[in-house]
Amino acid sequence: MEEKLELMYGSLLHDIGKIIYRSKSNEFTKGTHSKLGWDYLSQFEEFKKTGIKESIRFHHYKELSRARLKNDSLAYITYIADNIASGVDRRDDVEEGDESGEQNKKSRYLFNRSVPLSSIFNIVNSKNLGKAKGSYSFGTAELIKYPSESEKIYSSGDYAGIKVLMDADLRDKLKVSSDHFSSLLQWVESLWSYIPSSTNMKQLVDISLYDHSKLTCAIASCIYDYLEEMNIRDFKQELFSPYDRTKEFYGKDAFLLMSMDMSGIQDFIYNISGSKALKSLRSRSFYLEILLEVVVDDLLERLNLSRANLLYTGGGHAYIIIPNTKMAKKIVDGFEKELRMWFLSMFTIDLSISMAYQACSGNDLMNTNGKYKQIWRRVSQKLSDKKANKYGAKEIIRLSNTHTHGERECKECLRSDIDVNENGLCSICESLIRISNDLRDKSFFIVSTSEGKVQLPFGKKLSVVERKQAEKLVAKENNMKIYSKNQPFTGKNISTNLWMGDYDLASKNLKTKDLGIASYADRSTGIQRLGVLRADIDNLGATFMNGIPENYNSLSRTTTLSRNLSIFFKHELNNILEGSKITVIYSGGDDLFLIGAWDDVVKKGIEIRRKFEKFVLNKLTFSAGIAIFSPKYPVSKMAFESGILEDAAKQGEKNQVALWTQDKVYPWQVLAENILDEKLSLIRDAFKDNSEKGKSFIYKILVLLRSDEQINIARLAYLLARSNMSDIFSTQIFQWIQIPEEKEQLITALEYYVYEIREGI
Repeated sequence: MEEKLELMYGSLLHDIGKIIYRSKSNEFTKGTHSKLGWDYLSQFEEFKKTGIKESIRFHHYKELSRARLKNDSLAYITYIADNIASGVDRRDDVEEGDESGEQNKKSRYLFNRSVPLSSIFNIVNSKNLGKAKGSYSFGTAELIKYPSESEKIYSSGDYAGIKVLMDADLRDKLKVSSDHFSSLLQWVESLWSYIPSSTNMKQLVDISLYDHSKLTCAIASCIYDYLEEMNIRDFKQELFSPYDRTKEFYGKDAFLLMSMDMSGIQDFIYNISGSKALKSLRSRSFYLEILLEVVVDDLLERLNLSRANLLYTGGGHAYIIIPNTKMAKKIVDGFEKELRMWFLSMFTIDLSISMAYQACSGNDLMNTNGKYKQIWRRVSQKLSDKKANKYGAKEIIRLSNTHTHGERECKECLRSDIDVNENGLCSICESLIRISNDLRDKSFFIVSTSEGKVQLPFGKKLSVVERKQAEKLVAKENNMKIYSKNQPFTGKNISTNLWMGDYDLASKNLKTKDLGIASYADRSTGIQRLGVLRADIDNLGATFMNGIPENYNSLSRTTTLSRNLSIFFKHELNNILEGSKITVIYSGGDDLFLIGAWDDVVKKGIEIRRKFEKFVLNKLTFSAGIAIFSPKYPVSKMAFESGILEDAAKQGEKNQVALWTQDKVYPWQVLAENILDEKLSLIRDAFKDNSEKGKSFIYKILVLLRSDEQINIARLAYLLARSNMSDIFSTQIFQWIQIPEEKEQLITALEYYVYEIREGI
């Protein structure tokens, strides 16, 4: 275990010297980034381990071929993992800091240490939409940055600033141990996410040093386990010398791409109808988020892997890269059976997780053989087959023999196959309602076998605490995992920080805290309704499968694309919603569910779309349905009906919003500019000093506009002529009603204004 841990640390930090080289540090001036990296890290006593040293010092072919290392040096594994993660063959490469190739313009290597990190979205869907030129500004303060085409230069001073941050943390905070590795992984993410992995100007500079380092670590861990099961200790002979052995290993199915998918999410979250349904919505969503994270972590722990091997998690889906060994397959298969029984006992067939895996090689992951897409198609097909046939004979018999109580049903989820307490709640609903305020107000999830309010798989329980309590628990308990929410935190037993879209204005106001989401409908002016938005990204599956050009397709770019989309909906969404009367019910993967004041939902929906298209350089779009409801309307029906609107918006061109009914489907730009900015603004200005007359007058206009009778045009002209409205208003209205599209937009703008000024419910 100690040797593999050194490999994990060494492979994750193998390119740390790139920071030093680009900073032009006076302390470390000569040599390749490999040499500078080890010269730098060797200052810190905690990291003076042979496996770490050799993985950092000798992970490129030229230096590795000249080094006199033992045949079982971990550097050979890091070398191969680095190549696979990069998607290139570095047999005769020149690395940053190697003066022999730094200025050689005829070479395929031309490094420029001041080059900025480019956006992955530059090439996404470029076949249809063309390439973009967006890049990021330098910095570590923001978790998320928007790309732009303005010229940027990363200076040596910028990199020197990161080095200063690294100095302090490597000296005082970070340790080499299995229960601190996740903290190191978070640390790398916080500092290296907007630093280019490579500054080779003859390649795309769109993979961050964090994404590359994390993937290198994942692949190295798999290779180690793969070779260990085959009792191969001569890593040099197997992976490096002669060079044909390297090519041979690239072709071996040493890896498994594993997919995990949770079914029944929508019904679990939305099919509740008790008096506390709105209040408990978010707790059910949070529960599924943490449930999947705990399941993934438990599996990784059994496989003796880290969260570096987790390629993606969100929206009930997870992708993991694991070694193709008999032991790994046995662990996964046993884990799936054990987990399936737990889900059956807790949720019967209402909620479940299916798993599938597909063998693949280094060549497959690098796409040097053109088979990269096939891996994803095959694992997807296997997962679909699993989901279609998820229960065996034993499970079916168990379900058939399950006793249905039938006497009382839970008043929240309406299940009758489970005991309810004196309050009419089943154990699941009771525990989720009990911690709903904690989930809203606190930011640390504790998972242990000793104490907690909410049941998790494998005898574990969940509790939610403040940071100070989490720090105390870290110091005194070992058998636990800690997850922070939107607060990166380093220390022992920290699993990870979970970025979550958790914006909730109602919880910030003491007057509305106990009323919760229903308080958004309270207002002195305007209709007392909740707005509900459901949305997801258009054609996302096709983008992952075909959106990255074949010559650029690789695992590193898939994971980079996934991480960027996830961080937008799980983190940036909170910033966009700041100040609005909205609560995020669910935001993960490509799916979004918001509830709030009806007009804030419309306005923020438009803003989210605008920010999203800026973030992805107009390479992706999303469609949405926006509905309005009484706060007493059943949550399940809110979800269902707004989902119907979302489906309507996805018909035809997509990139649309269905507003209130299936008949009002508009491109986002039309809603924002033509309806709200143009027509609604004119209406507001016209009636701002005469709102009482405005109500009756608008109702008369709407009656005439909603009818297709030709005579109504004359009636409307007469009505406008007799009013005391301005000539500008009357003329513009009459012009709009001559064009069907403009007329429909006008009707929507008038209805919107009526909602704004209408009193009562």
